[in-house]
Amino acid sequence: MSRQEDFIEAGIQYRFEQGKPMAIGGGNFYEMTREMNRTKPFEEGAEHGYQYAKKMIEDYLLCVELSNFFPTLSDGDADKGKEALTKSIKEFLEEM
Repeated sequence: MSRQEDFIEAGIQYRFEQGKPMAIGGGNFYEMTREMNRTKPFEEGAEHGYQYAKKMIEDYLLCVELSNFFPTLSDGDADKGKEALTKSIKEFLEEM
């Protein structure tokens, strides 16, 4: 399931938990009721929170000194490791 689908399902679940579904149906009406029960502001807030967290992680990785965590690394190796780690985490976050 993609990140957007997770947010959609979480928004629908939130709407039902609050006891205010817009429509209830099953079988033949599943897609229609699912669309009617979406909570777009919830989805947008979830996406905003995700983007904010992603940016904070990237900002942290840019300022962290890996040599503090791995004292055996030389400065050059730490810089290469930081670049590789940052790239790897960015790619992982984009795939989510």
